[in-house]
Amino acid sequence: MATVRHLTHAPLREALVDIQLERPLDLSFAESLAKRVIPGYEARNEIRQFSIKLIGAGPSPDDRVEELLGWRYESPEGSRVVQLRRNGLTYSILREYTEWSDIRSAARSIWELYRTFAGGEQSVSRIAVRYINVLDLPPAVELNNYLTAAPQVPSGLPQTLTHFLERVVVPFEPDIFAIITQTLEPTLTSRPVTRVILDIDVYAQRSFQSDSAELWASFDRLREVKNSIFFSSLTDRALETFL
Repeated sequence: MATVRHLTHAPLREALVDIQLERPLDLSFAESLAKRVIPGYEARNEIRQFSIKLIGAGPSPDDRVEELLGWRYESPEGSRVVQLRRNGLTYSILREYTEWSDIRSAARSIWELYRTFAGGEQSVSRIAVRYINVLDLPPAVELNNYLTAAPQVPSGLPQTLTHFLERVVVPFEPDIFAIITQTLEPTLTSRPVTRVILDIDVYAQRSFQSDSAELWASFDRLREVKNSIFFSSLTDRALETFL
């Protein structure tokens, strides 16, 4: 079991909480959001979805269907984003992340607004937390010194690489899964670095009532799984950079 510790300089690009409904709401819900205001998230734009009807020999221009899915709201400084959609919501922090209780509390407040806007009771079918981390490592680095599951080049081949992409799906419990993605990302920084993206997406496929206390207790469990993955993925040498 990896030791979870507080990081003063967490390498976080984005943290988000996502809730998906069992059945999407009617188009009228998305249309009604045009008149709704979320304090602190005044900037907003439509979210639209597109689909193609396949009939006969294939799609024609008239088969393209466009509908309003919801609205995207943004805080004035752009650090927090809310998506209210007919099929659920997403709450994101892009900068100035503090701690789990902050994003949990904010997401729960937005969820209560969503429920008020939607009216009635909805069933939730999937919840998720996702943390996208950016690790800026020294140039020409030996990745094994920083990543516990770094990619391996077969023996006998040049022991260098210019790119890698690794994605694994790990079941933690019967209805909790984690998608762990590691990849190199090109950089435009003035100083040479090796930039590794560690993307941790933990989700639960489970039915919840929208007002259930179990919903938020399950989010806490997803966050525990996320922490386990993060601290299991990095060596002590890597973590020293963020303490």
